[in-house]
Amino acid sequence: MKIVALTLAMGLLGLSGCSSSTGAELCVAAGGQCVLGGHVCANAGPQDCNPDRNPGGAFCCLPCPAGTKANDAGTACQ
Repeated sequence: MKIVALTLAMGLLGLSGCSSSTGAELCVAAGGQCVLGGHVCANAGPQDCNPDRNPGGAFCCLPCPAGTKANDAGTACQ
């Protein structure tokens, strides 16, 4: 539950623009990794990993919340 709350808080902080951290830094801080578009991710976060060079093309892939795992296709947490 703490990881979910931290992930949500970091996502909201990134969306609010109150931080000077980049989307990639926020992604890593939330326990995720930046991946390129087209990558299968069960839990995409709101952090924009590359806003200056590739708008919308790189995103944050977060782990599934505790107690869940990616489905067989890897497209959703269940």
